[in-house]
Amino acid sequence: ATGTTAQAGRTIAVNPSVIPYGTKVQINGHTYVAEDTGGHIKGNRIDIFFNSHTAALEFGIQYADVYITN
Repeated sequence: ATGTTAQAGRTIAVNPSVIPYGTKVQINGHTYVAEDTGGHIKGNRIDIFFNSHTAALEFGIQYADVYITN
């Protein structure tokens, strides 16, 4: 959505009305950047980008506190 290439360990998909694109957030001690959105990203939901569908399935659905760092 922002024109950047998604990268594992950096890119998250967000609802831009909740977390604007380009915002850095910390989740479980790791910093990510809001760079994308998707049809299922509603409200306070975030998707973390993984290099493979298998890796995403292994990570699964998790609940965590999210902190805006910038």
